[in-house]
Amino acid sequence: MHITAQKIKEAVEALECTELKSFMFQEPTAGPLTKRRRSSRRSHRSSRRSHRSSRRSHRSSRRSTCRSRRSTRRSRRSTRRSRRSTRRSRRSTRRSRRSTRRSRRSTRRSRRSRRSTRRSRRS
Repeated sequence: MHITAQKIKEAVEALECTELKSFMFQEPTAGPLTKRRRSSRRSHRSSRRSHRSSRRSHRSSRRSTCRSRRSTRRSRRSTRRSRRSTRRSRRSTRRSRRSTRRSRRSTRRSRRSRRSTRRSRRS
């Protein structure tokens, strides 16, 4: 598609952009145009900087969000682990108590049986 001057003029009229009109119909040696360009460059630079800074802030906020999520996950894991270990220790304590009771019972029984055998022997 070939862009003609007529199409450009129509586009300018459609946009009703005063800066673009002045740019189109000014002489290339005109002084104010160069100043405008400089200011537009400056504004372009500043907008670029602000864009960069916003991008950085977005990244940093994303990083901080990720970090907080990680820390939350870690804390949950650690909580789970501690609960598990607590349960295990309780189980082991119960088991040891049971085994202790059993051993006591068995010793009592064996003592009883010894006594009974002694008595029977005496009589």
